[in-house]
Amino acid sequence: MFQPTGPHLSLPTVSSPAELFRDPASVVFNLDGYQVLAACDLPLGGRRVTAAANSVEAACPDCGVVSTRVHQRTRQKVKDLGVGGKDIELVIIKPRFLCSEAACARRTFTQVTDQLPFRARCTARLKEAAVEAVLDEGMPIWRTCARYQLGWATINTAVTADALTIPDPDMVPVRALGIDEHRFARAKWFKHPETAQWCRVEPWMSTFVDADTGHILGVVDGRSSANITRWLKQRSQAWLEQLQVVAIDPSSAFRNAVRQVLPAVEISVDHWHVVRLGNQMLTEVRQRVTREVLGRRGRKEDSVWAHRMLLLRAGDRLTDAGLHRLEQVLDDEDYEQVAAAWAVKERLRALLAAKDIPAAQNARIDFEMAVAAADMAETDKLAATVAKWWTEIKVFVRTQVTNARTESANTGIKQIKRTGRGFRNQKNYQSRILGTSVRQTRRRRRIPHQQGLHAQR
Repeated sequence: MFQPTGPHLSLPTVSSPAELFRDPASVVFNLDGYQVLAACDLPLGGRRVTAAANSVEAACPDCGVVSTRVHQRTRQKVKDLGVGGKDIELVIIKPRFLCSEAACARRTFTQVTDQLPFRARCTARLKEAAVEAVLDEGMPIWRTCARYQLGWATINTAVTADALTIPDPDMVPVRALGIDEHRFARAKWFKHPETAQWCRVEPWMSTFVDADTGHILGVVDGRSSANITRWLKQRSQAWLEQLQVVAIDPSSAFRNAVRQVLPAVEISVDHWHVVRLGNQMLTEVRQRVTREVLGRRGRKEDSVWAHRMLLLRAGDRLTDAGLHRLEQVLDDEDYEQVAAAWAVKERLRALLAAKDIPAAQNARIDFEMAVAAADMAETDKLAATVAKWWTEIKVFVRTQVTNARTESANTGIKQIKRTGRGFRNQKNYQSRILGTSVRQTRRRRRIPHQQGLHAQR
């Protein structure tokens, strides 16, 4: 890898960048801190570029004394980005300096630059391009390795190191916080050592997102109240005091955790999940009534089954043709309970679409009247859930803070997991998530790159 230099190459003789004249080849190659000395085409394709650092002095890593005495110069082949559509074989003429301090135990040391740190075998800009391909383009590491001719460990280390430059959550002002969970990996089965019974385990992870910007602030293992509480307690008191609203799904574990750490913060329940509960109720009623009327599951010749998706759509957004088909289903006397459940679902949607608290109170009266008229176990269960979360529903009506950004972040997380064909190492998994999110947020909000450094805890 190291070869002696030839006498025919003229090396830089100045140490100040202001005094250095950049020749056209150096401008085109554009390797920061280096000057092109020679370039040629290779017989089998590609180009060989020989370059040397502009600086002709360096500080000893042990004593810090600056030295200009060169012990020897060697040639080192390093990997770099291609130029002009062709691969580059970069040869760096690297000097080894003699330490000028007689009392220093280190006699010689190698030149170190920003582009070629200590023992580097590829330029820093090549690593940056690989990190951008993984985090910005969503490219899997194995494909990035093929593009830039780098090893998997090299790129993965660069991606993990980039995650350490993300802003500290305590340095990011957050008004509304979103909390949601996602499944980290496939469900696994294991035999209990005491009972010898097979148990199913689903590995979950919880995500904390800025509900206004979509910036992922943290990812923790599990979805229990203890894990949520632990992450919140790690935040500074100033950061906790600026929180106004926390958006969650209808999860008692999340609500208990927020109430334990932030008793004064308002909690907003995500309206999409409440509507989903209404649709789930309608589906359960439709399935039960179909089995009672027909004695079997629904088939495509049954209108109530053929229009099952039409029943779940918003009634006020249907076209005239859709309303006509829906009326044919709801007017059937055998499916009166389905019509009643559909009315309850629409009253629930009207409640969540209210513009203020008085309108929501009136809509809740209509909803409860529809539930009483339906008189079914499924609708009563839905009404009990609405009553249990009524305080959080009123916060949503007044603030309109939802978990939409959090759900969008989870969609991106799932795409990262698909691209990586799954992750076994949670540290690598978290580094992909946090690194991708902060880069997207920087593009939208222009967050400074060095706003704060922290390691994910």
